[in-house]
Amino acid sequence: FLQLSSQSEVITRVVQRLCEKRKKNVLAYGYSLLDENSSHFQIMPSSNIYSYLPNTATETIRISGLWETLLSRIGDDVMMYLLEHCAIFMLVPPSNCYQVCGQPVYELISHNVDSSPVFVKQRFSKQKRSSLLDYMQKRLMFHRQYLSKSHWWKCSQRLEANVSSMGNKKTTKIQSLVSRYQCSAKAVSKASKQIRMVTEHLEKQNSSSLYLSAMAPSLKRKLDREQLEIPAKRAKVEEKVGEEKACNLTPDVNQSSSKRYGTGYVASHSVSLIKKKHISQRSNSDMSGPSLVHTSHDGKKFVAGESSFLQGVQSNKPLKSSTEMQAESHRKGVEMHTYKSQLDSVQIKPMEGISSKCRRHTVAHLAKKLPNTPLRSAVYIGRKFLLYSRRSFQECFPKSFLLNRLQGCQAGGRRLIETIFLSQNLLAQKHNQSLPHHNWRKKRLPKRYWQMRHTFQKLLKNHGKCPYLVLLKKNCPVWISETSVRKTELPCQAALPGEAEVHEQAEQFGKEPTKCLTSSRCESGCTDVPDNLCAPLAKSVHGESQSEEQNSGEVCDSALGELLKQHSSHWQVYIFVRECLERVIPAELWGSNHNKCRFLKNVKAFISMGKFAKLSLQELMWKMRVNDCMWLRLVKGDHFVPAYEHCFREELLAKFLYWLMDTYVVELLRSFFYITETMFQKNMLFYYRKFIWGKLQNIGIRNHFAKVHLRALSSEEIEAVRQKKYVPMASKLRFIPKANGLRPIVKVSGVVEGRAFSRESRQKKMHHYNTRLKNLFSVLNYERTINTSFIGSSVFGKDDIYKTWKKFVTKVLESDGEIPHFYYVKADVSRAYDTIPHNKLVEVISRILNPEKRTVYCIRRYAMIMITTSGKARKFYRRHVSTFKDFMPDMKQFVSQLQENASLRNAVIVEQSLTFNETSSSLFTFFLQMIHNNILEIGSRYYLQCCGIPQGSILSTLLCSLCYGDMENKLLCGVQQDGVLIRLIDDFLLVTPHLMQARTFLRTLATGIPEYGFLINPNKTVVNFPVDDIPGCSKFKQLPDCRLIPWCGLLLDIQTLEVYCDYSSYTCTSIRSSLSFNSSRTAGKNMKYKLITVLKLKCHCLFLDLQINSLRTVFINIYKIFLLQAYRFHACVLQLPFNQQVRKNPYFFLRIISETASCCYAILKSKNTGVALGNKGASGVFPSEAAEWLCYHAFTVKLANHKVVYKCLLKPLKICKMQLFRKIPKDTMALLKTVTEPSLCQDFKAILD
Repeated sequence: FLQLSSQSEVITRVVQRLCEKRKKNVLAYGYSLLDENSSHFQIMPSSNIYSYLPNTATETIRISGLWETLLSRIGDDVMMYLLEHCAIFMLVPPSNCYQVCGQPVYELISHNVDSSPVFVKQRFSKQKRSSLLDYMQKRLMFHRQYLSKSHWWKCSQRLEANVSSMGNKKTTKIQSLVSRYQCSAKAVSKASKQIRMVTEHLEKQNSSSLYLSAMAPSLKRKLDREQLEIPAKRAKVEEKVGEEKACNLTPDVNQSSSKRYGTGYVASHSVSLIKKKHISQRSNSDMSGPSLVHTSHDGKKFVAGESSFLQGVQSNKPLKSSTEMQAESHRKGVEMHTYKSQLDSVQIKPMEGISSKCRRHTVAHLAKKLPNTPLRSAVYIGRKFLLYSRRSFQECFPKSFLLNRLQGCQAGGRRLIETIFLSQNLLAQKHNQSLPHHNWRKKRLPKRYWQMRHTFQKLLKNHGKCPYLVLLKKNCPVWISETSVRKTELPCQAALPGEAEVHEQAEQFGKEPTKCLTSSRCESGCTDVPDNLCAPLAKSVHGESQSEEQNSGEVCDSALGELLKQHSSHWQVYIFVRECLERVIPAELWGSNHNKCRFLKNVKAFISMGKFAKLSLQELMWKMRVNDCMWLRLVKGDHFVPAYEHCFREELLAKFLYWLMDTYVVELLRSFFYITETMFQKNMLFYYRKFIWGKLQNIGIRNHFAKVHLRALSSEEIEAVRQKKYVPMASKLRFIPKANGLRPIVKVSGVVEGRAFSRESRQKKMHHYNTRLKNLFSVLNYERTINTSFIGSSVFGKDDIYKTWKKFVTKVLESDGEIPHFYYVKADVSRAYDTIPHNKLVEVISRILNPEKRTVYCIRRYAMIMITTSGKARKFYRRHVSTFKDFMPDMKQFVSQLQENASLRNAVIVEQSLTFNETSSSLFTFFLQMIHNNILEIGSRYYLQCCGIPQGSILSTLLCSLCYGDMENKLLCGVQQDGVLIRLIDDFLLVTPHLMQARTFLRTLATGIPEYGFLINPNKTVVNFPVDDIPGCSKFKQLPDCRLIPWCGLLLDIQTLEVYCDYSSYTCTSIRSSLSFNSSRTAGKNMKYKLITVLKLKCHCLFLDLQINSLRTVFINIYKIFLLQAYRFHACVLQLPFNQQVRKNPYFFLRIISETASCCYAILKSKNTGVALGNKGASGVFPSEAAEWLCYHAFTVKLANHKVVYKCLLKPLKICKMQLFRKIPKDTMALLKTVTEPSLCQDFKAILD
């Protein structure tokens, strides 16, 4: 432990070594090996590295006296080892730390990893007892007592008559199995000993095997006496698995009552023995669900769908004849009953006695033979690739599609087989259909694949003969009158240079043979969707105005409305895909009708999923019968199938089904439909035929040209742009259907004339542009935080609204008088983003950035890792901006500042970079380039947007708020006297007690402010005072008697200034379309986590703060939150995979409901600190028992509509409601009854789920 070098030299050597090895280490951030770019940067002395960015962690260690002392005590070698190979964290009291060296901790966290260990979650697991939990605990105690030793003698007497016959049958069966058992001498001796023990155990047992899993006490003693070899590590893992299965909501969640009710570890172990054999039996016929997660002999987890064959090998090999009989019975489609699997489960017990050496040898031998199969629960068929197909709007497969390219090729079947089965990373590389000829292997296919070639050649032939367009027109017809078609084709004259080409292309998109068009009177025949889903297309959603603004530039409004109705229903799309699959896929590939129906069921579910939902390969393989597929076999005929062979067949079938869904079905949908979400149905996807969407896009492009000032760029201008040092980005335009129109969305997609650059060059330019854009966004946010007057009355979310509204309400209530009569003006700016003039925007930003001062901004990028309440680690990436005035060079000071300003708790901070390169002048130059080179790519032409800012950019909202903030500061200064003005982007709300102030404000808005491109939408302007005498205000809505104002998702009571939540946006929508969760192996955990997360979002201070709301209002808000939570609960249950049912594990679902009540009440207490809400005995203004009663009542109201599904939950909920009714004081109970009548509010009656 000698110190031979200084601290600085040690640091330099470590950083150089890290750079040479190209290892990621916090210590080496900002350093690189010398190259041609190093001349402009600081070269480290006595090394071949240079620093291109400051690294505060490295510099702190270099100059710290503490680290020098450590070096003197441990020496160079140990210090270098610590810095290079260990992750070291520095604590920042009280509860945060930052990383100074080692691999970045955020790279070690993945969304696929298991939850944190138990000790991490202990601090989050403390929950207050509730009446529902107490009720469940009593039920559990009853079952435990019933199954305890004191009660068991009654059962033994009752079953005494049947013991001898049952025992003899079991003994005979086990002895016959022992006679067939063949293994090594040592294994046989140990195994036979174990079998004798099990035989004795079964002979002495006084109940049938149906009670095996329930006998926790007696079975535990038996297992102890028999000394089964259960390693401690394995036992611990199995115990953890047993505890987690209730949350995992597995298909076999109710295999035993002892497991469901938590009667102990041994019972769950006995169940696992039953399950293991049951799995190995089932794997010969149906693919099991993901829940069957077991522990291998060395303590590692395996999923039954893939790895349970390891246990199967150990039991199947010695029991060859028995296994053959089972396999044959499964080939005939015979299901193994539960009682048989339990009786046979003892066959696995002898294998427990085999030495660990033999087990390790078997596992290692199998591991070498194992195919490289990914975990199926982690492989998904994503839906992102489905959306917004930008290819030609012709309804056909593209020429580049794999099946099209292999048409007419004699070796097409072979090439298709190689693509599906022999690609190295087929399951990892999605949608990669490029097959260059040098990748084809010339050697002969293995025999198994060679036998398949005729079947897959037949698939190619069927694809070539399939009349896709005929099937499409048959199953997804369109009904458009010829007048509508003429309307979409009328205005072909170019209003702008280059517009004619756009129209030409759009017209080409919409072409279809004339026989498809009909002047049918029937528009109702367009789809099979319910009327309540089509209603929002014909009229605006509740909460919006009934008539939209009639702009002079709007063309083809009636045609647009008619075309928007022509989307195909999910059922129509499914029927089309089903008929295509029936014609293209040969029957032998399905193997049986069972497999075909299973796959079609998954196709139907896949089509109906929301935008963010995913289908796992595990779900795709569930219940698929591998043995039905004869084409998977190497040798024909019935014979013994080793476990490895069966697993290999499973993998082949998985690859085929994955290709069929991920490539064929997805490409089929993309080629014949334009798939998009809408503005009125949350995340539900709508399927428009390409023919229809081509016409819709034609109208949308024309309307965009009419509204937005675009100028076509000539080829000379584009060439001049390319010659510049700054190459501008090009954005692409797409449309999202609204209730009665199309909303344009612009997104930066690449470099102008990107084909002239290499792929690497394009990526570098895009990365540089995005980095500068994020820096500009961060700096503008920093400036508006330092000087709040820049944004005027702007708010950026509910938190800002709450602060502003509470300040206003507190001021009114402190005036010691009655609440005055308030006047309000609610207004919405017409086309805010498209009308802001560039010159005014440049002036506003110039005033904020002040480029003449050349202020230097320090931009620090860092990662933040936190533990959520569910015990999972989550990572966030943040940027922090400062100037030299408030810059914190030391990470400890920086983290301390975050603790004070951002309430940072229990987090790990990892600094990623620190730059001083951005100045106010350089950022302003970038802003000018961005705003004056806002280029839009439409078709094959480029257009320059001369006015407005694009929707979709991260800067759009902030720029709009800054521009209107400047307008308010100049023209609307005194309007907030004794009142409040709030603006969320372009939605204004003024509440004032002075009528003259309200009239002046309204007059200013109605006149318009051309300097800022400002003009309000008269159809969305609402007031509560007469305005007929104000010029230009006759179209405004006048609601003098209305006390509730709907504004930005809130309902504001003008008389009492209380706040409610506006649920009208849920009208005629499906909760399932707005709520999606990862339904993989741990669907139950994910459901619970999702429900708690969305509950916290709804429990906002605006609705729960008793300083701005009365107690009755808070009761109403909480009841509606619980009611919406009940709808979400039902939506999640409907989305549970693998045929999960509530009755299989009611305890788990009741616990979710109980935790919903306790979580909401905990949030309520945190939002009202200092207020005594409840005391013992359910006393106080708002006791926890009141929250529980509201929760149970809300869930009872919703779940009672689905009694068949929730019968097992309704009884406990009603019992607990009655218990709470007796506890809660009469006055509080009377108030609760008042706020819950009617039980189902009007807003919730129109929800579709």
